[in-house]
Amino acid sequence: MERKAENGRRLPHTFVLDRSLVERARREVGELDVIRSIEAALAAAIDYRSWVREVHEGKREPLS
Repeated sequence: MERKAENGRRLPHTFVLDRSLVERARREVGELDVIRSIEAALAAAIDYRSWVREVHEGKREPLS
């Protein structure tokens, strides 16, 4: 269920990155690839959240 602010507006999501994992990834693959991976993960999370909302509203079918 979505959290709502008192005025009915949606609250923003918070994503917490594990500092040690980010530093390890920087060492292993480099800064630009870490940034691309974080961007891709955030986009996937937002897409998933949109899909969940659309299923809940009956606009899309759930996966079987």
